[in-house]
Amino acid sequence: MLIVSAHDGYPRHLNSGADFIEVDVRRTEEGVVVIAHDVLRPDRNYVSLDKVLEAACGKIGIQIDLKESGYEAELINHALKKCAPNKVVVTTPDYESIRRIKAQFPEILAGLTRRHVEQTDADFLCLDQQYVTNEALSFCEQNNIDVWVWTVDDRSLMRRLVASGRIQGLITNRPDRALKLRSARS
Repeated sequence: MLIVSAHDGYPRHLNSGADFIEVDVRRTEEGVVVIAHDVLRPDRNYVSLDKVLEAACGKIGIQIDLKESGYEAELINHALKKCAPNKVVVTTPDYESIRRIKAQFPEILAGLTRRHVEQTDADFLCLDQQYVTNEALSFCEQNNIDVWVWTVDDRSLMRRLVASGRIQGLITNRPDRALKLRSARS
């Protein structure tokens, strides 16, 4: 699975050939869900999740990375009005968010973004590239948990991870490189 990060690529990456586009979301004081990795600042304008959903759904799947919890059901219901369930993935570092998501939306893939994990109800573990260790990969293999890795832009690291066969998802700002690797493996 190839996931392209939208941090510097929206809307350019909508037609990148990736399977999903990853967006970090936060909710404004007014309740509008916007694309933002960091804490919202009053002096900035943010793209709404609605705008991304309108542009993305039907072209590319969407991986929604929750930077805050508490509105999971509202968010997923909203995304499902525009996108098919198999085209919506949610990631979060919050165990309780994962439990709420899986209880209400068992058909939605939900990933836990953590450095390590002892147990999880998540469908996959989403690791920062620096935490991809043999120990983490072995734990996931033993517990039948898929592994997605973010944000891998370095060509040699990308090649090693893809060649290992131990990861199921690769999040990158360089979908062109990842697509070449995927084509070479086919």
